[in-house]
Amino acid sequence: MIEKHVLDNGLTVVAEEIGYAQSVLMGLWVKAGSRHETLNQAGVSHFLEHMNFKGTAKRSARELASVLECRGGQLNAYTTKEYTNFYCHVVKEDYALAMDVLSDLFLHSLYDPVEVEKEKKVVLEEINLYDDSPEDTVIDMLNEICWGDHPLARPILGYEEQVRSFTSEELKGYRSAMYTPENTVLAIVGSFDRDAILAEVHRRFDGFEGKTVAAASPPPVFRGGKNRGTKDIAQEHIAIGFPAYSVFDPRYYASVLVNEYLGGGASSRLFQKIREDLALSYSVYSFITAYEDNGMMTVYAGTSPGQGETVAEFCYEECAAIAADGVPASELAALKQQINGAMRLSVDSLGSRLNRLGRNELFFRRYIPVEEIVEGINNVGEADFAAAAGDIFRREDAAESFLGAAAR
Repeated sequence: MIEKHVLDNGLTVVAEEIGYAQSVLMGLWVKAGSRHETLNQAGVSHFLEHMNFKGTAKRSARELASVLECRGGQLNAYTTKEYTNFYCHVVKEDYALAMDVLSDLFLHSLYDPVEVEKEKKVVLEEINLYDDSPEDTVIDMLNEICWGDHPLARPILGYEEQVRSFTSEELKGYRSAMYTPENTVLAIVGSFDRDAILAEVHRRFDGFEGKTVAAASPPPVFRGGKNRGTKDIAQEHIAIGFPAYSVFDPRYYASVLVNEYLGGGASSRLFQKIREDLALSYSVYSFITAYEDNGMMTVYAGTSPGQGETVAEFCYEECAAIAADGVPASELAALKQQINGAMRLSVDSLGSRLNRLGRNELFFRRYIPVEEIVEGINNVGEADFAAAAGDIFRREDAAESFLGAAAR
């Protein structure tokens, strides 16, 4: 059973008790991602995530790293373009300790200036590591074209110049503006006593205060174009972006099926055509990025030098064929079964349950059962699929990025 509680300070708590579990997971979702940053702040959400692990008044960085790990637990975090998530996973007996640690790093981090300077070096190494991944780089290049001057165009890690400029006071200011009860969701999944864990929530978070101060971010406008880059690498990497839908758009479910048909797995058209039939690529796939107010469908492929344009043309051909022909009824039924099966399998994962619980509450302000998603997928007809494919796969609207060793 899923319960929802809103504390007097505005913090929303959602909890799902699963009696057979031997563990409990808890996570804090805060609407502070790279899209909420100004250009001068680029990367600050991610940097703040790092700094929350660098010491509180109660625990050193080493103690934060070891306090749950030494009991078999896990404590971690990640930053996206639309939110930051801090989470932990422990055996059920350690729920109170986990809540103490999670609230401590979230609410009471010190942002010591010495630690800030040290962590800059770590984040710059992370940026270097990311830059060594051509697959990630070509997607970043694509985002730069598609979203133009909008914050969604920038990498989550930010840029070297901005990272080097961050100060302890700037971090505290951003945290004060964004890490507020109304901007945060606490989700809990697993085996726990409801009254006991809610008592811990009140004990740790009743003193959480603040009002969100965030500049309004205009909806991003997708734009086409081309981006070319060179790097000393063994392959050419291609990314093609098409304008798609927001996660709130009623056509979103149709786009999920279109994506699955195009490049969602080993049975998809891209995989079968470009890898299996033509042997032009080892890695070729498509995926959807659905934001609150816009979205993109991306096609990616890696291939040998000199073959990039050829592979891109084959990708366009597959997209055009889907836009023109739609999908046979039998294949649409198979796609639905594939997605529905994956959704049902995810229910067995406590981590998937936690992520769905936290994100749904953060963006939709309600729990969305798997059954509702399955129903939404099943309600997509052939005409809906064809309309979405025709709307998305317009070559004149597409954006392209190429990254290879040879100049183009």
